[in-house]
Amino acid sequence: MLARSFGSFRSISDGFASKRISQCTLGRTSAQLESLPPIGYVDLGRLDYEASLSLQKQLCRLRIDEIYAGPRSTRVAADRRRLTDLIMLVEHPPVFTNGRRNHGKVSQEEIQRLRSLGCGYVETNRGGEITFHGPGQLVVYPSVYLRDHHLGTKCYVEGLENTVVETCARLGVEAQAIAGFPGVWVSPSQKVAALGTHVQKYVTSHGFALNCTTDMRWFNQIVPCGLEGKTAVSLQHVLKQAGNPAAQEPTVEAVTPVVLSSFAQVFGCQVRPLQELSLATFETVQNLLQDISKNKSNQD
Repeated sequence: MLARSFGSFRSISDGFASKRISQCTLGRTSAQLESLPPIGYVDLGRLDYEASLSLQKQLCRLRIDEIYAGPRSTRVAADRRRLTDLIMLVEHPPVFTNGRRNHGKVSQEEIQRLRSLGCGYVETNRGGEITFHGPGQLVVYPSVYLRDHHLGTKCYVEGLENTVVETCARLGVEAQAIAGFPGVWVSPSQKVAALGTHVQKYVTSHGFALNCTTDMRWFNQIVPCGLEGKTAVSLQHVLKQAGNPAAQEPTVEAVTPVVLSSFAQVFGCQVRPLQELSLATFETVQNLLQDISKNKSNQD
């Protein structure tokens, strides 16, 4: 279900974001940086959150089983695996999602209130707390085997934050990560992107959600990420406030290639269309989505 193709992206050596990530690379040598595996990307278009969650869980399980399929569960070399690293790009219908630390802590009355707004509510296995996903928001789900990229979880999370920072900079928006407050911020009280990840045996899932032209009124119904006194904001709002009439409308379609290029810069690897990089991985994603859709139809 490749909805759009944006070409291939190569890393570049300079730029604020790439310098920050270079300080947190677990001692990656020049040779390692030059030999990092490419990452594919696939645009899944509009997809229910539950379907994307099921897709990620199943894909993560398949990847782990393949990576550790050597004798006595040892690792299989990258060039002997069918499945490759990938980035899944999604827009969700309106849904509130909550992180693993809040499982079972939200009252049924509150869940019913949120759902009565015409919005879903899902508790998931990512980090972080409650947030909103919906149209006009670009959600980025990387499935990356961190050991192939010589990264630990902390470095990886910083890399995701730097990807958003670099994306915002290219769009004319000044943003930064703030220590102790996950996500990316355009001011001490305004968050433009939420971040929540899950890592199992060095295979990542979940990722970040960047508010492009999102209807921000949804966020008024919750305390975003559990942070009192903080608000969520969109790129559209920030650019309008800056009064730049020449600024391009930051639609999901316009922002997507900027995110992919920024990801390549920060992580130092090529980012290519998944269908070109690994047809086997592309077909696996398609087959999983078809099975998920079929199961949902049977349940309905």
